[in-house]
Amino acid sequence: MNKQKTIIVGIVALLVFLTACEDFLYQEPRLSQTNELTLATFEGLQAATLGAYTPLYSSNWYGRDFPVVADLKGGNSKKGPISSGRFFTPWLWNNTPQASHGLWTTAYNMIARVNNILEVIDGGFEEAGVEQADIDQLAAECKFLRALAYFDLARLFCQPIAQGDGGSQLGVPLVLVTELAQPERNSLGEVYAQIESDLLDAEAGLATVSPNAGNDAKGWATRYAAQALLARYYLYTEQWQDAADYASILINSGEYPVYTADEYTTWDLGGVWGTDAAPEIIFEVYGAEGNSSHANWDVISYIMSPEGYGDINASLDVYDLYEDGDVRKALFRNYAPNYINELWSLKYPGKAPDGNLREDNIPVLRISEMYLIRAEALLKGASVSGASAHGDLNAIRANRGASLLEAGNTSISSVYLERRMELCYEGHELFDLARTGRDLVRVDYQGAVNQNISFPDYRWAMPIPQAEMDANENMVQNPEY
Repeated sequence: MNKQKTIIVGIVALLVFLTACEDFLYQEPRLSQTNELTLATFEGLQAATLGAYTPLYSSNWYGRDFPVVADLKGGNSKKGPISSGRFFTPWLWNNTPQASHGLWTTAYNMIARVNNILEVIDGGFEEAGVEQADIDQLAAECKFLRALAYFDLARLFCQPIAQGDGGSQLGVPLVLVTELAQPERNSLGEVYAQIESDLLDAEAGLATVSPNAGNDAKGWATRYAAQALLARYYLYTEQWQDAADYASILINSGEYPVYTADEYTTWDLGGVWGTDAAPEIIFEVYGAEGNSSHANWDVISYIMSPEGYGDINASLDVYDLYEDGDVRKALFRNYAPNYINELWSLKYPGKAPDGNLREDNIPVLRISEMYLIRAEALLKGASVSGASAHGDLNAIRANRGASLLEAGNTSISSVYLERRMELCYEGHELFDLARTGRDLVRVDYQGAVNQNISFPDYRWAMPIPQAEMDANENMVQNPEY
């Protein structure tokens, strides 16, 4: 059996399609229907595609755990003095197959949904009165979502492709058709090739403005979102010219201005962070309590606020990087008088005017990252007319109140530093260390073990969950777990 045409047994019993309105709110179906009946009309395909976005808001993915764990394991966050018992294992780098990461099941849930939609469309779906461009738009959205799912799975459960042997290391199973089977793992090179193929198809088929745009236009896949994810993809695969060229498309589009110093503050302080239609955002996960994947109190804003669970607070390692006057330094707060020497990030303040911490928008792609991608690519040998690494870094720093860099003082270390300061708590630092082969060094750390983690080390790839190992006799565990 072709191992690309399979689905993992541990996630087979999925309801593949949900009916969703424009802002992802879940609605109960009037009648129970089979997938075949649901997908027999364009309206059904459209509703299924909208529903395919919902797993992104799961607490296993962007709703909480994916960005939280990346910064906690990457040294930007720590386990603070307030504790509900969550996240000790990743903080200590003690993950085991029995205590791995829930992204595995959630991402394959999404993949199963979009695969069924694509199977119908690729089978030659037609409907009177429906334009082919509208059908192509749905297929492109599905391919964008599948690419994002595989990219995040590969980053979390595999050793970094740039530090491996030409992509021959273990990847994850490529599931392109949903059916009962026990798949083997593809090579990481095969997984990355599928990601690129899906993103190029998505770029060709997506509109620059989503036809779904309602309450939040930034929560839907667009051509710009596909191009931004391609820029990140080429950064991770060290295809420097492609990374610079795709980042330049976003920068030159004029659609996404860099946050000004005033805008960088949170909505409750008069800024835009986490609010709907924030200017820098290219693609985000739109937060709403009505989303069927909403996790009640197990959301990112609640876990990172001392007024919620407060488990995840800011490491002084990252706070001490900022100059006085840099507005990013103001996105940290203490919780006096109880914890006056501790800090928490304000990047997820909850977006409701009444102070409700149970929903927030989570940025996935934004324009500052594009400047940082291009700066790194330029220092690695790419060339873009009129662009320079120090100019790209200063485009951010000038809007943050930070001192500007001189051309001769801009190095690859400058880019890594700026990435850490600008993108902290958005789920990048762990993967930035891994893809560049740098060691984790933590100063503000009170854990009993594993203060520092060298690279390479088997723990840079999370273990395959034990439930998957038990369900699939062809699954191979990551080495040394």
